[in-house]
Amino acid sequence: MATVEHSGDLRVRLPKGHGNLRWLVTFAFGFPFVLIALAAFPIGSNFAYVLFGIPLLFIVWLIVNAILFKLFVRYLLAKAWRQSLIALAPLLIFVIFAVNPIAFIRLNNHIGDLVHFVVLKRYYDERVAALPNDAGPRLAVFNWGGMIWASHGLVYDESDQVSLPRGRQSTDWVEKARRNELSCEGYSVHRLWDHYYLASFPC
Repeated sequence: MATVEHSGDLRVRLPKGHGNLRWLVTFAFGFPFVLIALAAFPIGSNFAYVLFGIPLLFIVWLIVNAILFKLFVRYLLAKAWRQSLIALAPLLIFVIFAVNPIAFIRLNNHIGDLVHFVVLKRYYDERVAALPNDAGPRLAVFNWGGMIWASHGLVYDESDQVSLPRGRQSTDWVEKARRNELSCEGYSVHRLWDHYYLASFPC
């Protein structure tokens, strides 16, 4: 147990493990940002990372939050109000995750994809500029990888027909789409800007 001076003559006996509070809180708060950063890089869609890496990270996060909860209770019993609030704050993020873990992971992945696109947009602009433009509006798919049965990536569609309901695209567009992942039934897109779309492919 450690003794900490508070205002006046009040002294509070803080629980064992108090010295690690800063690092525990930093990791707990930083965990979503770690997921976002990993999603922004190619490893985010790596099969081994998705299958083993993400579950391992969540197990570590769970352990850290369990320790923080234990400290939170001890701080309450010791009437160390400031420390109890510090320990409680990252626990609220974990509660949000626990309520809907799939939505939490998808949100982090989506933000990671946005970061990836913003950082590398000039690269994709150069790739698009190199495409022939003598056959109508340009259409390109940049696949970022994924699982065996599904993948995701970036779509550039100069005509923006990819956002239309299936069956409303022109014959020329459908012919171009047959050469890439847009031929998969059930793909979905999220519009970005400058004719770019984040896309998920069920193939």
